[in-house]
Amino acid sequence: MTEDADGKTLSLLQPESRGGDTAQGGFSFQEQIILARIPLWLSKDGFTAMTQESIGDAEAKFFVPGHGFAVELVEAKDHPLTPAEFWSRVKRFQEVDSGSPGTYRWFTIASAGLSQSLRPLVNGLPRVRDACEFYEDGTVVKDRSYDDYVQIVRSLDHDEQDARFLFDKVSIEANLSTARSHGEALFRQSLVAHLPEYQDLSSRTLGTIYANLGTFVRGRRNQPISRRELETNLREKIDPERIPPLRPVSIYTSIQDEDDFGSPDLRFNWAAFFGGETRSFPPPERWNQQLLGELEETRDWIIRHRATRRIRLKGNRRLSASLAVGSVFSAVAGFLIEVDYRGETWSTAAHPTSTTPSYPLILRTAGDRGERLVVTVGILKDIVPEVESNLESHGLAGMPRLHMMGKGAITSPEHANIVVRAIKDSISEALVRTGSKQAHLFFAGPAFLALFLGHRLNATSPVQCYEWVSVGRYVPTCLLFSTTTDSK
Repeated sequence: MTEDADGKTLSLLQPESRGGDTAQGGFSFQEQIILARIPLWLSKDGFTAMTQESIGDAEAKFFVPGHGFAVELVEAKDHPLTPAEFWSRVKRFQEVDSGSPGTYRWFTIASAGLSQSLRPLVNGLPRVRDACEFYEDGTVVKDRSYDDYVQIVRSLDHDEQDARFLFDKVSIEANLSTARSHGEALFRQSLVAHLPEYQDLSSRTLGTIYANLGTFVRGRRNQPISRRELETNLREKIDPERIPPLRPVSIYTSIQDEDDFGSPDLRFNWAAFFGGETRSFPPPERWNQQLLGELEETRDWIIRHRATRRIRLKGNRRLSASLAVGSVFSAVAGFLIEVDYRGETWSTAAHPTSTTPSYPLILRTAGDRGERLVVTVGILKDIVPEVESNLESHGLAGMPRLHMMGKGAITSPEHANIVVRAIKDSISEALVRTGSKQAHLFFAGPAFLALFLGHRLNATSPVQCYEWVSVGRYVPTCLLFSTTTDSK
């Protein structure tokens, strides 16, 4: 940010430029603040790139599924903030935010000190903001605490609009030391807190990492630095035998309407695709455009910006959504997916061994040839009568059918891959036998199996998924492996 509160271009000789002036002290303090934030940024899965500008600030760019990119702006001031300077920065943040709606998700002011009159505001803001997360909207404690905070802002001759902006968008870090030794200590503390996989490194190695990273960032001032470049620089001074593995990309699928930008995960708001208690689902077009579209956009971002294709899947979702996640982050595209199941981590890369038990499927077929193949999969449940009674409503009456049922429990991820292989082989053979160009899948089984199945179905045909709504009624959801959803 290279303008003052009135929108005028800053000169390096203006007082407003003190936080990032040409004096080494200003640059040194700013560098310390930015270096200490890098581990925090790297701990967030959507972090894409950062830019350290010459005049007292830096921007970090984050990928947000379904929204594009969001930016965090950090200003570092190597002197105590006066009320006039503090509120001028807040005003500038508001102008930047309103000038680019939806772009800036967070603003941070980091300073070496703070005017006495600002201390009640700065001390009270995080206390109220953090505590409010534990209370429902409308509760007395939450409302009273926020009202008290607004009164503090008003006592400083500012209004409720300023209070709301500060509460929603601004973090204030004060009383930070300008000593270089403090900067290195701050970085080490941040590294261990946000990337604990590096905590066992020696003090000498940590010092080398800090110096190397500082030189690298300093040499790239005013230029974007990608996540991959920062990760490479952070790791290149570590003994190869001590380098920890890269973290998986954490994806969280939410079934509630929420925008938790503070979360480290890549978050998908899929409340509409969960259906609630009534299981009211959107039309297939929305499944394809929004749900599949967000997944494909995220897949492409991961391929471009992350050094790993290992996915850690969290949250809740319907079976169709699990199939969709598996299909987009497919095995053929080089991805592997991990998911928690009963306290264990089940990976799609858990290949069967000679000791993995077989899993017999009971197969039934009907019909000879047709453009569309009806496929049912029921694990510990026979869904054939319900599906058969629903085919006419979907224009599938008279089409060839492949019914598969498993009567045993699936005991491990290796076992799940045995089942997936059997299902996939059966579908492939039926498609050839019937001349069908598209499979219509009705699935009833554990969510992990839907995920594993989607992960390996790509070599069959386009797959239209269906979701159970009520007795004898299914609705179409997403279309997998169509020309718009092929792996890239």
